[in-house]
Amino acid sequence: MEKIWIIQDSSQTEIDSLTASLGVAPVVGGMLWRRDLRNLEAAREFFNPSISHLLDPFLMLDMEKAVAKISECIEQHAPILVYGDYDVDGTTAASLLHLFLQSIGAKSEFYIPDRNTEGYGVSHKGIDYAAEIGAKLIITCDCGITAIEQTEYAKQQGVNMMITDHHIPDDQLPDAVAILNPKQNDCEYPNKNLCGAGVAFKLTQAISERRGLSKEQALQFMDLAAIGTAADIVQVTGENRIIVAEGLKLISQGKRPGIKALKKVAGITRDEVTVSDVLFGLGPRINAVGRLGEAMRAVRLMTASTQVEARELSAVLNSENEARKTVEGKIFDEAVRLSNARYDPREKRSLVLYKEGWHHGVIGIVASKLKERYFVPTVIIAINDGVGKASARSISGFDLHAAFSKCADLLLSFGGHTMAAGMSIDPDNLEAFEKRFQEIAIEQVTEEMMRPRLKIESIIEFSDINSQLMETLRRLAPYGPGNMRPLFATQNLEVIGYPRPKIVGKNHLKFKVRQGRTVLDAIGFGMAEYLELLYAGKPIELAYVLSENEWQGRKTIQLELKDIRLMN
Repeated sequence: MEKIWIIQDSSQTEIDSLTASLGVAPVVGGMLWRRDLRNLEAAREFFNPSISHLLDPFLMLDMEKAVAKISECIEQHAPILVYGDYDVDGTTAASLLHLFLQSIGAKSEFYIPDRNTEGYGVSHKGIDYAAEIGAKLIITCDCGITAIEQTEYAKQQGVNMMITDHHIPDDQLPDAVAILNPKQNDCEYPNKNLCGAGVAFKLTQAISERRGLSKEQALQFMDLAAIGTAADIVQVTGENRIIVAEGLKLISQGKRPGIKALKKVAGITRDEVTVSDVLFGLGPRINAVGRLGEAMRAVRLMTASTQVEARELSAVLNSENEARKTVEGKIFDEAVRLSNARYDPREKRSLVLYKEGWHHGVIGIVASKLKERYFVPTVIIAINDGVGKASARSISGFDLHAAFSKCADLLLSFGGHTMAAGMSIDPDNLEAFEKRFQEIAIEQVTEEMMRPRLKIESIIEFSDINSQLMETLRRLAPYGPGNMRPLFATQNLEVIGYPRPKIVGKNHLKFKVRQGRTVLDAIGFGMAEYLELLYAGKPIELAYVLSENEWQGRKTIQLELKDIRLMN
């Protein structure tokens, strides 16, 4: 479907002034201005993220209480159970905190709930395990902010609960010994965008400071914090940018056996690991074991102390990821066939699909892919053991949580956010839910909302693509929300030679394109359907990100395409 190109608003007068004051090219000056890097000091701090700019952990509400309680457990040799969630953020947070506590002499154990049998959040089974091992304290990671009943149950078992989380709290909070969550009321911690692993990292910083330990005691675990931060798609600005930048350096060095082994099975060989490597290489493999089975294996890998153990566990994660792809692909194909047989989602302005036996561990990924395919709010429901469990993904302008609220009488439970949500439902209510959800979508979703949008950094000429621009793009990384990879557009381009589907993948497109005397390679992943358009013999315009392709020691600039349009 045709995409809407949105050229970012810019003040050319201010950009010209910034360009002159910094002595950079106009394209570079525009990128800096649009990121509010409008003087030398701001640009220098952004391009040189430093651990010296990490925020004081004691600005976080309840941090003093948390450190005191953990110190008490250490001094009394009382076991501590670190309780994580089963996704990347939860498992990296649990691994980070568990390894840190062990490194300072605490008796730490870890626990991750089984997605299929225990569900999300703190479970009675996990609390019972804490009591069984004699733990006096459970520290949650990336979960627990709504665990009011579970906290009371833990007290009955003689176990205190400490919450570290980053999800939005309800009006009532658990009666825990301490709650670390920058989003809770009265918390003055400036960085409200920490993920679960980020909150756990701040706790290790605070413990190190109060116990008179070196800063390195906590900083050595920033690789795990970086994986959680990148994978959880939080804002990669300010303190989060520092965590990711420093953590990627540690991942690149490969000193942690589990991460080194995971890089190898993921085929990550470059000297400098990127956010993309985390998102598409490490993250999916960590997530896979939680989606299809026991997420404890991910923590065992990240906390492995020997290369032998790390190799064995990384092979398991890789195998589970391949199995996840198979299960996910099967469900995706079935969902597309169901959609084609039942109705056109773009007429209904939404997509609601359900089937007995779908694996609920992967339906979130399927929902995301179908949303990208049809660009309508999408709800995918897996029915197992007499209950339907759903994952939903939305488009800009349609609030999923609000829509589910209007269907609350038909649901067993629901939660989530504007763009991503989940719910459970009695199968007897599925038809009624589908009808009502579609009515809400037809009322709210407009034709324009169903057109994907590309946020274009600026329209440039091939002559603007030089060493200064490429060096600036390298230094703008790590990319992520709040600092997305710049997307450029260039007009009046001539296709050279004969475009073809790329040999390594029939859905990929590869060709050369010329403007003036400059010829560049272009590759469009999953864009083979544009092939006939390129044979039209007319000038084209491209939306793309710039990358460097290395082959046999030689680096060349390449356009990674996001859209192709014929010029009018």
